[in-house]
Amino acid sequence: MMHAIELQNITFSYDGKTDILHNLDFTVDFGEFAVLQGVSGTGKTTLLSVINGVIPGTVPGKLTGQIFLSGQDMTGEGIARRARFIGSVLQNADDQIVHDRVDDEVAFGCENIGMEPDEIEKHVQAALEQTHLKAEMHTRKLSGGQKQRLITASIFAMGQKTVILDEPLANLDRESAVMLLRTLKAMTEEGYAVLLVEHRLDLVLPFADVVHTLDQGKITSEKEPTRLGLKSGRTIPYDGQPLTGKEKLISVSEVYYAIHHIDVLRSVTMDIREGERTTLLGPNGCGKTTLLRLLARLIEPTAGGYTQHVIRSQRIHAMPEWFRKTGYVYQNPSYQLFMPTVYQEVARCAVSPERAKRMIEMFGLAGLEDRHPQSLSEGQKRRTDVACVCATDPKVLFLDEPTVGQDFEHLRMMLEGIRVLQKESGCALVTVTHDERCKDALSDRKLIMKQGRIIR
Repeated sequence: MMHAIELQNITFSYDGKTDILHNLDFTVDFGEFAVLQGVSGTGKTTLLSVINGVIPGTVPGKLTGQIFLSGQDMTGEGIARRARFIGSVLQNADDQIVHDRVDDEVAFGCENIGMEPDEIEKHVQAALEQTHLKAEMHTRKLSGGQKQRLITASIFAMGQKTVILDEPLANLDRESAVMLLRTLKAMTEEGYAVLLVEHRLDLVLPFADVVHTLDQGKITSEKEPTRLGLKSGRTIPYDGQPLTGKEKLISVSEVYYAIHHIDVLRSVTMDIREGERTTLLGPNGCGKTTLLRLLARLIEPTAGGYTQHVIRSQRIHAMPEWFRKTGYVYQNPSYQLFMPTVYQEVARCAVSPERAKRMIEMFGLAGLEDRHPQSLSEGQKRRTDVACVCATDPKVLFLDEPTVGQDFEHLRMMLEGIRVLQKESGCALVTVTHDERCKDALSDRKLIMKQGRIIR
């Protein structure tokens, strides 16, 4: 039987000493929806990179074993050769976006594999309909979730019969996530092979034919995913009481924010109070990240009032003092990692060396202190970013999708660390999330957004 993906005796090490994958055998069949899960940092993204040729083509390391795609021996072949058999959706959509317009981006991959122009047009239109995107949209103005859908559309348009996706649901609202999963399931029913990495099993189990678990370099498989039901649907409950009478740290009144005369935020009024946990919820593209950036003074409102009591100065432009008193974690964790080791990264702006060491322990980074931050898994990178901003002892903490890439235990560890720090310092927390597992635990109040407004 010809497999869509077949790995034989794969061993891989980044440093030539510690095996991330060890004598691993693995297959995915055509017509199969396969899910790959495992604790953050166990090597799931590494495995996908071995399959699509990013390892060792772009990322160096010591790799042994054989790789077959659609029955063809791809061992030693580069990314371009493998891309004719397999489509890849990476964790960070920005890493894959080239063009300014959505339709040009979706057509780009088709052009690279030599598809005829009239076929490209048909494939692009079909892929946009599948992912509910408009051809004329500008890629740099899309939300994180819309960018993820765009990359998925680009892969659909190329028409490879095998698709691998690395946490494609991370920045999607629930409706968009279910829509994508239904599309992928329909593709497998037409003979495609799908391999999807995901931590939120409650979303994917109803669609999965098999669940593979990666642990200590080896894979175990469960061909009856319903047996894993006890591991799905877990949530972290709300653990506090809504706060009243606390000092206002930030207030916005009737604020607007426009890009090229198009309002992204419309008449938003809200307060951020000391010690309060506020969560911004809503569908992709509704303005959550834009509002978070505005509250953090990374952008200025087009109209409306903004006042803050975090620092003394009320100057319109944020000052260095402001950024010492506030912490911001971006959707893409790589944007904030600069230093050669995890310890140096966390210690760089920490209020003390002792605080840096405590953050490393609190956010599950012990043992990684000497690793280069860019060598970490995406989940570990996010915890490093959170540890960095918490090490500064901020008065306000802004988090944009901080829980992506976290298995349940690391998710619980992250939230417990934030809870302890909030209790000690009284800092305010403002979070954008689509993660059903923890939105209650992050919220003294939830602000629901739609089309640039807070609707309730």
